[in-house]
Amino acid sequence: MPTVVVTGAGRGLGRAVASGLAADGWDVALLGRTPEDLDSAAREAEEAGGIRVVAVTVDVRDSAAVEAAFATVRRVLGPPAALVVSAGVQRIGAALDLPAADWDVVLDTNLTGAFLCMQAGARLMVGEGGGGHAGGGSIVAIASVAGLTAVAGRAAYAASKAGLVMLTRVCAVEWAEHGIRVNAVAPTFVDTDLGRQTLDCPGERERILGLIPLRRLATPQDVLGAVRFLLDERAAGFVTGECLTVDGGLRA
Repeated sequence: MPTVVVTGAGRGLGRAVASGLAADGWDVALLGRTPEDLDSAAREAEEAGGIRVVAVTVDVRDSAAVEAAFATVRRVLGPPAALVVSAGVQRIGAALDLPAADWDVVLDTNLTGAFLCMQAGARLMVGEGGGGHAGGGSIVAIASVAGLTAVAGRAAYAASKAGLVMLTRVCAVEWAEHGIRVNAVAPTFVDTDLGRQTLDCPGERERILGLIPLRRLATPQDVLGAVRFLLDERAAGFVTGECLTVDGGLRA
């Protein structure tokens, strides 16, 4: 089976995506910073039906470490046919008061880290044809509705996700000649550890639900479904440079 790399795979959306794709028959490489979380997520992916699963510890902000991680993936599972970029952090605070260090860690992880991983993955796809996958390969970046609609208190996070959407579009244009499709998924608030940094604040869960026409939060399975669609050459083989919102009608 073809290989997919999932970053930020130790927790949250990345973990759910890794397990779901393992259940679909993909060989899965899970990348993340925390070995204990990665080991647990890898076991979960194996229990979901994954036959070949590997966990690689890496800080996506470190370009040399990213190159080494993708070299490990290639050696163990072969060159990737797909990449899901999910590693992300946030720091909440008003723009007037946001420390520069908080800005740096969010942008370095969510945007620079995404770029480094997309670049490393695409280089392998270009060099080796996506591991036999039809076309050059497929990359999906996990963005956010916060990158499309202003959210107070999220200056760094929103800027990083807006940048990720444009990075997706630029890479889609540049890498189309290699047969590599590049798309993004932009969910609204998801009930994960990251989402609960906001959702657990007094009154926030109710306020956010009031903004969503479908009157519920996104789930990891909702995001997984969008990722599955974008990775599927039969369903989305002519889709590239797009940002698919998964928001229950929030932006409508």
